[in-house]
Amino acid sequence: MAKGGGQREGNALKTAVIVAGGLALAWVTVETAFRPFIDRLRGAVSRSTDPARDPDQEEAPAPAEAEEEKAPAPAEPSAPPATSVVEERVDELEEKIEEAAAAAADQAE
Repeated sequence: MAKGGGQREGNALKTAVIVAGGLALAWVTVETAFRPFIDRLRGAVSRSTDPARDPDQEEAPAPAEAEEEKAPAPAEPSAPPATSVVEERVDELEEKIEEAAAAAADQAE
């Protein structure tokens, strides 16, 4: 009888380790698969439990009419200007440099 009891304890330990490993693997899989949803849920929970936040003072979304009255957004600053615009600007600057050089030469004489 002593031999059978020792083997049962070994099997129980193996089973417990396999179950714990399976649960850990399942948890990591769920966290990875549903990460965007879980992050949004955790953010909502942290906002709702923040004692410094007053939900009555939150700004309501602006009505659609207010958006139409706004001025149009400026063009993206990251977009490069057209080549013709750059060439015109270079010509203007060159003319200013020539005028300044001529004025300096007149003063030197």
